[in-house]
Amino acid sequence: MSRASDLANLIASGSTTIHGEAGVTSSDSTGKTTNLQQGLIKIWINFNGSGTIAIRDSFNVAGIADEGTGDYTTTFTNAMSSGDYCETDGSLQTGTSRSTAVQGDTHSQLAGSLRIKYATSDDASDGTQASDTTFVQQMFAGDLA
Repeated sequence: MSRASDLANLIASGSTTIHGEAGVTSSDSTGKTTNLQQGLIKIWINFNGSGTIAIRDSFNVAGIADEGTGDYTTTFTNAMSSGDYCETDGSLQTGTSRSTAVQGDTHSQLAGSLRIKYATSDDASDGTQASDTTFVQQMFAGDLA
């Protein structure tokens, strides 16, 4: 077989286990493994959440909605299998000395979308307030439907 056909067979097989190069152990296993499909980021987005919101780049994202100040919904092209996925994000508000963080209340984490609110934290007052964010990056890991 050629390497191209080997790869095509792996992709078509659904769930693929990849073995590390640790060598064969006494139990005849080939070292540590990872699942190729479960080990990948399924959805990611980088967008401007300030002014007129706009996606800079994304993967598996159908769109974003501006729900109010610092409040955005990301809608997925292909939904996750449930709302029990892992979301990681980062944000930055340029032109200010305050840090931007996710506000404690996520509105909804659904299989097909996530609505979340961002707020700035002012070190001088230890207060937070909803804030549009210049740079928002989100990544989603889990199982697609």
